[in-house]
Parts: sequence; structure tokens; C-alpha cells
Amino acid sequence: MKKNIAVMAGGPSAEAGISLKSGQIVCEYLDKEKYNVYKVVIEGHDWLVESDTGKTAVDKNDFSAVISGTKVKFDAVFVAIHGLPAEDGKLQGYFDMMGIPYNCCGVFTAALTFDKSRTKEYLTPFGVLSAKSVVAKKDDDRVLLAQSINAHLSYPLFVKPNKNGSSYGASKVDSKEALEAAIDLGFDYDDEVIAEEYIKGTEVTCGVIRYKGRITPLPLTEIRSKNAFFDYQAKYEGHSKEVTPAEIDPAIAKQIQETSAFIYGKLDFKGMCRVDYILRDGQYYMLEVNSVPGLSAESIVPQQAKAFGMTLTELFSNSIEECLPTRQLADYPDIE
Repeated sequence: MKKNIAVMAGGPSAEAGISLKSGQIVCEYLDKEKYNVYKVVIEGHDWLVESDTGKTAVDKNDFSAVISGTKVKFDAVFVAIHGLPAEDGKLQGYFDMMGIPYNCCGVFTAALTFDKSRTKEYLTPFGVLSAKSVVAKKDDDRVLLAQSINAHLSYPLFVKPNKNGSSYGASKVDSKEALEAAIDLGFDYDDEVIAEEYIKGTEVTCGVIRYKGRITPLPLTEIRSKNAFFDYQAKYEGHSKEVTPAEIDPAIAKQIQETSAFIYGKLDFKGMCRVDYILRDGQYYMLEVNSVPGLSAESIVPQQAKAFGMTLTELFSNSIEECLPTRQLADYPDIE
């Protein structure tokens, strides 16, 4: 019998538009021979199933919906929500209480990786390098904050929300005079901002999945932005060139893949993630970890999966299959 899969998209964050694109792509390519696929969009406090007959409210008491007169209970969830409430772990907490499997990381991993600064603090003792940074809260004294940033970092530097994605609210700051405006912009998207040293180098990123029971890093992508940095326009509006596999030293590429797989395991990831780096003089510095990476037509992980030899249908179906409780060790004959 086919499983009923809810593809969750939308949400209240600035990334809702990107999430809807990701959700649509997943709905199009998830294997219809194996699954009944339903798109569930979060709009405000409502969870709505979108179908040919219109929108139907989800009953959150048992995560079901009445569609065309028939009650449908969802067996598993494909999370395609970027930002709240998935990348901070709240949505996963609901599904944990309901006993419903989902294809992404759990509450702790999501909450940790949503916080860029704490993720770096967590991984530093394991030898994962990252840029120097200063974190500030919205109610911090602005004069003292500027003094702290100027004392610890040199220009240019980056200012961005500590808990947000898709480069919303992020700025490259070239002078002290531009710092205040960048901080204000960052606080428009979060109650914490992170000021981070600028490392001039090559930006690369590595998607990681669990495939046939094994943590599997995908081929790296090299990002060549036409803008000052890999901002929203560069990510989603064609203002960058993305080269997959990355045209860098194969030995360094392998090290970055191994580090990404280590991070995936150390943070107890499930499903897919993507780890971003800056490469300079043979050293690579982690920028951030994305727990629900973009899956739209412009997104990086689908590009990497293709280079790995996977179709989108295989990538998305594998992600669901890995989270289903019926998955048994016997399904993986290559594991001893």
C-alpha cells in the first residue's frame, strides 16, 4: 500500500517564498508509484493541504485532512521549510509527539544549527575551523557593541542575522561608518546578529545525505558570485556561477567532504544537510550548516545529487525511505 507523504512548505519566515519553490519541486519529483504526495503549506496558524479541489485544513490533533470526502492520515513528512518553524526544531517536536517520521534532523540538531554562533562553538573543539566573530543581542548597547566589533575584527567584515538563512539581512561592511546600518538591517530579521571576519577566498559548499544507510557527502560546488558576496540575488536570481564538481585541488575537496561527513555524524543529522566553507591557502573555514537546504530548481544540493549520479526522484525518495520505520538493515546488503 502506498504511504501518504505530506510535503511541508511555507512558514512565517522571510524564506517562505524559497520554501514554496522547494516544496513544489519535491511534490513534482517524489516517486508517485511509491507514495501518495500531498503539499501542505503553513500560512499563519493554518496548515493547508493544497489539491485540485482547493485548500483543506489539516487536523493537528492527528495530522490528517479530509480530502474529497475521504480522511487522509499522513504516514511521513518531507520537510521543505526553510527558516521557522523547521530549522529551529519546533515542527519536529510536534511530529515527535505525534510519532510521525520525518526526513530531516531532529529538535536538538535543528535548534543548534539554526544558531550560527553556537554551532561554531560546538564544533570548534573537534578541529572545525571558522571565522572570528562577535555576537550581539538586540538590547545590547550599540556604542559598546561597535567598540567590541572594531576591537576584535578588521574591515571589511560581514554582519548577518545569527538565526536566519538565504542571506536575508546580510551585509558586507567595508568601513566603520557603514557598521550601524548593517547591524540595524540584521536586527530586522533576528534578535541576534553576528559580525564575522571577512576571509577572502573560494566559497565552496558540500551537501551530505544518508544513502543506503551510510553518511554520504556529495560532490562539492564552487560558488563564483558576481556580487560582493553570495547574497540573495546570487543564490536565487542568477547573479552567480555555480560549478559542480568544484574546480579545486581534489585532495582538498576530499578533505572538505570528509569534514562535512564528520559534522553530519557529530551533529546527529538525518536526511540532507549542506555545509558552507571559505577556502584560502589550503585551509577551509566553515561558514554555517544548513539543516533544510534549498531544493528548488536553482538550489545547490539538487545540482550535487545530479553530479553524484542521482535523479531528483531518487534523491527525494531516498530521503523519505531513510526515515520510514520499516527500513531494515536487510535493505542494505553492503553493510556488514
